[in-house]
Amino acid sequence: MTKIVAITGGIGSGKTTLSDYLKKTGFLVHESDEVVSDMYTKPSKSFISFIKENISKEAIQKNKANKKKITNIIFSNLKAKIILEKYIHNEVQKSREKFIQKNLKKKIIFADIPLLLENKLETKFDLVVCIISSKNNRTQRVLKKKKFTKKILNKIFSAQTSDKERRRRSQIIINNNKTKKDFIFSAEKALIGLLK
Repeated sequence: MTKIVAITGGIGSGKTTLSDYLKKTGFLVHESDEVVSDMYTKPSKSFISFIKENISKEAIQKNKANKKKITNIIFSNLKAKIILEKYIHNEVQKSREKFIQKNLKKKIIFADIPLLLENKLETKFDLVVCIISSKNNRTQRVLKKKKFTKKILNKIFSAQTSDKERRRRSQIIINNNKTKKDFIFSAEKALIGLLK
């Protein structure tokens, strides 16, 4: 029977690093962030219409969705944030279910889901692997990529589950507070346990 494992953790914790490592090692990984990224970079007509009607007409320029503008809007408008998250959550879920169904002959499938615990999805998986990293380390990683301002990042932190809650609701914890090499070594140890 296929084992379906969820990967989660706060923003900047190292989920993408782990997913990339798993893919290089030959495992199948469905990445929620990749689906969301495609929604913004190659928006469907329905997504463009949705943004115009529910978020802001100004967030669409030349039939492209301006993610930075949308992020600024939703973090100052709770109603818009809830509506957008519900829409994206449904699209990602459809993509993930299709991916899982397509690969059910595999021994193990991974799903990288940033808001797994926030959306109470952990019961849908055989195991939850959670990456824990200090707020300081996560802040440095995210700001280095220049995807968000510190103000927006702090709003994201406050909207996400606490590490205490993550530890309580996950079966495997991987710490990521040292080097990338240390992190991958910890991940390999966790994998050995998963594959038994």
